[in-house]
Order: sequence, then structure tokens, then C-alpha cells
Amino acid sequence: MKNLTYCEDGYFTVVPVLKTALILKLVNKGLQLREACKYVNMSITAFERHKKNDVEKIQKIIEDKEISDMINSLSTRIINRENIDSLTFCLLCSKARRLFNLPPCF
Repeated sequence: MKNLTYCEDGYFTVVPVLKTALILKLVNKGLQLREACKYVNMSITAFERHKKNDVEKIQKIIEDKEISDMINSLSTRIINRENIDSLTFCLLCSKARRLFNLPPCF
């Protein structure tokens, strides 16, 4: 039996979908795909793969008002080149875990 920490569990289940949704939001706000992927630290190939394979998960993220608002706020801060604390993404991931029936981290 595997024992995964909350972060390991989220890394495989939640983080790729959140990054993909964030890239989609950044591109929607006018950033070029290459630049958006660079900010989110995801290759264009991985982005395209997740965009194609995780449609339902991405839709869950987009349809959730709280998560969608957090992604929108984060994307605005990225575009404005504001300093972003790494815990911002941790909070976003922790909130999004419930959409995938995972327990919250904190």
C-alpha cells in the first residue's frame, strides 16, 4: 500500500489541472502561450496534453466560483508582474482538492 503525503497526492491530481487552467486564463488575458507556460513552469507540450486529456477536471476548476476567482486574481497578479508568495498556489491547491474528493491540506 502506498502512503502519499497531501502534497504528493495533489502534485499528481490537482496541480497539473490548476496550472493548465491558469495558463488558459493568462492566454485569455492576452499573454502568449509560451510566456504563460514559462510563468507557470509547465512545458507547452505538457499544457497541450493536459488540456486534451483533463477536460472534465479543468471544467470542474473553471465552474467552481471560489477557485475560478482565485485563478483570476493570480493571473492578474502575474500579468502585473507582482511578487507572488509561493503559498498562494498552496492555498489554491488546498481549496481545489475538494473538487477531486481529496481531503484538504489545511
